[in-house]
Amino acid sequence: MHEVDVAVIGGGMAGLVAARKTSEAKLSTMVVASGLGSTVLSSGTIDFLGYFNDRNVKKPLEVLGDFVSRNPSHPYAIVGVERILEAFREFREKYDSFTRYEGNLETNETLLTPLGLFKPTLLAQSSIMRGTRENLEGSKVLVVGFRNLINHTPVLIARSLREIWGVDADYVKLDRSETQPVPLSLLLESNSEGIIKSLDEHNLGSYDYLAFPPVLGLRRTEEIIHEFEESLGAKVFEIMSFPPSVPGLRLQQLLERPCIENGVEIKLGWQSTEIRDTGQGCKIKIVENGGKQEILSKAVIIATGQLMRDTINIRGKNGFQASLNLQMERYFETDKKMRLIFNGKSFKNIFAACSGISENYMIGLGTSLCTGYSSAVEVIKYLRGY
Repeated sequence: MHEVDVAVIGGGMAGLVAARKTSEAKLSTMVVASGLGSTVLSSGTIDFLGYFNDRNVKKPLEVLGDFVSRNPSHPYAIVGVERILEAFREFREKYDSFTRYEGNLETNETLLTPLGLFKPTLLAQSSIMRGTRENLEGSKVLVVGFRNLINHTPVLIARSLREIWGVDADYVKLDRSETQPVPLSLLLESNSEGIIKSLDEHNLGSYDYLAFPPVLGLRRTEEIIHEFEESLGAKVFEIMSFPPSVPGLRLQQLLERPCIENGVEIKLGWQSTEIRDTGQGCKIKIVENGGKQEILSKAVIIATGQLMRDTINIRGKNGFQASLNLQMERYFETDKKMRLIFNGKSFKNIFAACSGISENYMIGLGTSLCTGYSSAVEVIKYLRGY
């Protein structure tokens, strides 16, 4: 049997943010997950409140009060403004290693999408944040594509920039055999000279910006961009992409690294089937490669998100039983301390943090970030007795 202070079920953004926070408080922490979760499948951008009342939001804090009053069950209403800001600020301050996020915590930026449109978001990787609408308007842009790369259509992006937004844009397709973004990003990670040479043959002196799909390496993105700009004489940025994406993989690695450095055990391929409140802690039953494991923890954070496929049975004292399964459209309910609620009763040591606690109006990774952070803060308070 494994014994830890905190067991986190789910290995996406909510779970890993929570695990980092509890491990920084010197609580032994284990993350168990049947798979990588939805973070690695995301665009890698972190939204806060980009749309409301069918309109783009420029200043999310100015409409947050109205939003939560209309959506009282949304995670933002449960977490509260002060802790939302804490979560975003801590992310900006602490997650800054091989991938750097940029963004003003009070203002959304509009970033170029793979459809040639612009999407409001709060935080994005620095390589993507260069591609704002404000930067591209009045500039000459070359959209760079690769002939066999799926889900990236440079002709569509260039046409949308010209016809919808009035940007002077053109496109080019380079001959490469790679069809998937990860192999292409690994190629650029180790050898970018061939791409630079191919582009140099297209006489790029008149372009202000070169817009690439997000394939400019996994951990050397800033160095690769610097190499391209030095050699080609134009500013370089990455366009957001459809999932799965290299920026989503970068974010997953960014979240995992500090957890591992803090001693968090991350167990992938472990399916949680039951959480039993013993009165002294929680006993979690696990199925792993056909075998069975058990974890004894003082507190549990359920952070499975909306990719949860299997049922987790919850068993409490006095014969209380319930089941969680988002495919049955049963969403998690929590109190203000992020503790799981069933039939109006709160568990003292079972917490929830994920997109799955929101019945409607999903807001991407911002929801996961805030609930992961808040649940960890509440777990630390609970285990320290205040």
